[in-house]
Amino acid sequence: MMTGEETLRVREPLFIAAGTRGSKRVGGREQAFVSIRERTSVEHVVAAALEASSVGPIYVWGDRERLEARLGWAVKRAEARGIGLHVVEEGNHFVENFVMTILRHLHGMRGISLDPGLLVEPLGARHWGLWRELSQEASIAGLRVNLLTSDLPLIRPEEIDCLVSGKRQDAHLVLGRSVRAAIDTAVARCDEPFQYDRAVKNYYSFLSGDEPFELIVNNFLAGQPFRVPRFIWNLAGHLFNNRTIIEGGRFNLKKIKNNVVFVKSLFSKARQDDSEGIGHVRKNYYQMLKAFSFLVRAYFIIVKNKDANRKFRDLAVLEERIRTLTGMTLTLHISDCAGPALDIDTEYEIEYIERHFEKLRNGDSPRSLA
Repeated sequence: MMTGEETLRVREPLFIAAGTRGSKRVGGREQAFVSIRERTSVEHVVAAALEASSVGPIYVWGDRERLEARLGWAVKRAEARGIGLHVVEEGNHFVENFVMTILRHLHGMRGISLDPGLLVEPLGARHWGLWRELSQEASIAGLRVNLLTSDLPLIRPEEIDCLVSGKRQDAHLVLGRSVRAAIDTAVARCDEPFQYDRAVKNYYSFLSGDEPFELIVNNFLAGQPFRVPRFIWNLAGHLFNNRTIIEGGRFNLKKIKNNVVFVKSLFSKARQDDSEGIGHVRKNYYQMLKAFSFLVRAYFIIVKNKDANRKFRDLAVLEERIRTLTGMTLTLHISDCAGPALDIDTEYEIEYIERHFEKLRNGDSPRSLA
């Protein structure tokens, strides 16, 4: 059972993405179901979440039958801790999974009455209509949720607490990042050097003030989803469903068309006049074009920034331009958490983690750095 100290802490919902539809496969296996030290990767993530003092109800979406077969022990442990573990059958894509899970959370934990059909039919106009209604309720509009992917077998409970409790609480969207030094420190504890060229660990150079540093994506996403504009949700769906473009793969003409429509929507008069409920003030075309141009340049720097000739992006300017263009407060949560950045994208990474599991997990207390 929870201790007295734990009950005083604010516990937030945690989503764990273990979907198999369109997911990346490593060695012929979905990442969530890769086995390391006699447990699948998703089990390692769930086990850490159950011990984190910042986590309330836990939702895992994916192949429900397979997840229930693997997570029976975790459901019992969650019941004993009084936080609840819920397995949700996956939908057609990431955005649908995310939205449906939020609606399930509101239905089950907050007593919000929902048409049962909304929880089983594909994401559509009825869901977004309800979404708009819910966003007008003050008690729901500020709902904060957290998301981790399921391919993080090294993540520790204290790292989850660092990410969940240490994030900027008023941000509409929080993107987790780890400093590369945290990865270097973790692998330095192993006798075998880590071969970055055999792993998928893209790192990018930023400036914070006058201090340059390198960041790695750490698979943590959080924020207040009801305060995120609808067109951002649409863009997220386009990007996820056409990831080959982002990863430098084949061109997809439909994806290009969708992005052109998205860009046009940013500069439409209707968008400038529409507050969308998050304090979006009217911007002139010059301000918006300047912000958009900066973000495009930053994107190309990120894509090309994979050699020693680094260009730095100023974090403060990046966040300010996003706010100018979208009216949304987006921030990076920077930490020295190595576990959520050491994910499993290649067979080499799986084998390395298997060989050095204990040493890689034995780290110092993690810190939020920005």
